[in-house]
Amino acid sequence: MMRIVMAALISIVAVVVAACHDAEGRESPNQGHSYIVGIDISGSRTKADLDESRKLLDDLIDRLQAGDHLTLIEVYQGGRQPARQWTDSIRAPMNSGNLTGSDRRRLDDFKAIARIQTSILFDSVRAKEIQSTDIFGTLARAADYAKASRNRPTTLLLLSDMINETPAVNMISRADIPDDRWIRHLAAAKRIPQLRGVCVVVAGADVSSARGAAIREFWNKYFEAAGTHVSPDNYRNMISDPSEVGCPGGN
Repeated sequence: MMRIVMAALISIVAVVVAACHDAEGRESPNQGHSYIVGIDISGSRTKADLDESRKLLDDLIDRLQAGDHLTLIEVYQGGRQPARQWTDSIRAPMNSGNLTGSDRRRLDDFKAIARIQTSILFDSVRAKEIQSTDIFGTLARAADYAKASRNRPTTLLLLSDMINETPAVNMISRADIPDDRWIRHLAAAKRIPQLRGVCVVVAGADVSSARGAAIREFWNKYFEAAGTHVSPDNYRNMISDPSEVGCPGGN
């Protein structure tokens, strides 16, 4: 009798384990996309710049799907308060082609919370307190989040003018933009965060002036040292369509 009971228990456990593995197997392809968004509200950006950035982020949130992951990072700065951050994901459905009512409600709730977090980060009062803009620190934190993306395709969207303003590197004048040797020195010391496999998109940069071109050239080389590449189409002053936030090949 005991053998029969044990055999039955083993059978039940085997069925449960198989079901769990099957569920994991079905869920994995639907893990979705990971979006990491750096939000720059520094004084070098105008109200129009911030409004365009916020609209793009709001539109991107509207396009999120079940299984996606969203991380919002306030661009690091030198104020008394630490940079604000928020990250969360939408649970992947068992069947991506057939969302249940619970799946849809969960997705709508996530979007509502994400919009609230967006409002917190686009804080005009807080913008006046920002003393410096540390894009390098922001990229280091973004790289940490990218490593935790669990093999999801990952896009880093930088809503920024890409002007670093810290005592170490101040890009206010063209002459103060670091050269190639500076990047090689950091790379040799392993001080450049690695973003291999991450799609990088910049919206808000100056792409018309001589200084803007020099800053873009610097970041192109920096991102190459970080293991990724930013195409000219992904380094822009403004992106109006959230469907353009991505890279060829699916990222």
